[in-house]
Amino acid sequence: MKKIPSNIIFFIGLTIIFPLVDSVNGFLLSSHINLPIGILYRSFYFLYLLIAIFSYGFPRNFYTFLTMQCLLGCFLIILFQNVVLQNPSSLLVSDLVTIIKFSLWLLIPYYIYQRREKFRNINYSNLFLVVSLFLVLGLFIPYMLGMGHYTYENSNAGYKGFFFATNDITIAFMIATIFTGRAVTLSIVNKRKWTSLFLLLLYLGLLSSLLLISTKTGVVFGVIYTIVLLINFLFFEKKIQSIYRVFMVSLFAISIVYLIFVGKDFIIDAISGTYTRITYFYHLYDGNLIRLLTSSRSEYLKLGFQSFWEPNNPLSVLWIGFGFEYRLIHFGGAGVGGLMEMDFFDTLFGLGLIGTLLVNSVIGYFLVLSLRRKNLSTYTIALITILLYSFFAGHVLFSALCTTLLGLICGGIMLMHTRNDQIGRGRK
Repeated sequence: MKKIPSNIIFFIGLTIIFPLVDSVNGFLLSSHINLPIGILYRSFYFLYLLIAIFSYGFPRNFYTFLTMQCLLGCFLIILFQNVVLQNPSSLLVSDLVTIIKFSLWLLIPYYIYQRREKFRNINYSNLFLVVSLFLVLGLFIPYMLGMGHYTYENSNAGYKGFFFATNDITIAFMIATIFTGRAVTLSIVNKRKWTSLFLLLLYLGLLSSLLLISTKTGVVFGVIYTIVLLINFLFFEKKIQSIYRVFMVSLFAISIVYLIFVGKDFIIDAISGTYTRITYFYHLYDGNLIRLLTSSRSEYLKLGFQSFWEPNNPLSVLWIGFGFEYRLIHFGGAGVGGLMEMDFFDTLFGLGLIGTLLVNSVIGYFLVLSLRRKNLSTYTIALITILLYSFFAGHVLFSALCTTLLGLICGGIMLMHTRNDQIGRGRK
């Protein structure tokens, strides 16, 4: 095996610790300790990526054009908004912080693309397994210590430890479940017994975490994905011997029964708390199922479009949007922090038609690359999952935690694409 350069090792180490950083940051905030390690970590991470990318040089191709166009375009839009809307410098700084978090999913895959030959010397998908382990530890350690927060404020429904943003951590665990579930199957195919056992325990830990968090989307996803995984394992993985199928399914079933038996009190409390919360909001919304199922996003969108199409707005707002902090102040409480909690519309209102076109062009590029394979890869499934979540629930493109995950997924897609191109050229 070729030696991995120290700069690649540094990047990997700096990247995979983000769940631990977010958990520790949440603990400090809960303890009223004014030490913004989350901001410091992301600022350093952003600067490192920026310096590393610019010092490496830019190949002249379509991917470079798309990435740099989107990155520079979004920053220029924020600066231009500041002039048009005559925002104070404090709003400009807040919006630039948001764009820095947003830009991580653009910079990470480009950094990997520049060094793709070096990254082929490592098992890239293992990064997601380490992230999965850190996510589980970041949730369960505070839980076992009797610390942390409920998922929903003023309610005993769910538990999210010291991770503050519920939607962010839900999709993070969903993506971790996708990669870990696939790794379990591959380890069994390769007859790696102890690795299979460890990964199975990690997968059960992720399922338990989704149940612990108790969001509707997370729990439903965990159940459906596990059923699909078992069906694929039993009927479509031809390389697995029958005895392994029976053994692993039996072990998995016993583990599930054990978890249910041991954690039955918690499961009952979590389900009853979630049911109570859903019932409360059903009556609060006068039986409006659309508002209930969308968690009021349907109402947020109405207010958002009213503000966006306001006749008194400068004409340029349609093209460059309002920004983010401006919306928090002027949208009259539409959404959380001025957000619709639906990333497409948050991009539209925040960056206008131009920004939306720039962002979706890069997303579309990665989606096309991922769908070129005949069989859906784990990265394709993860990308489609995170994009669907981004559209319907938000908290992906403008969350530092989720943009890091999205960047890693896009980096994996880029590695697959360049590897396939290399293989194709080698056959000619």
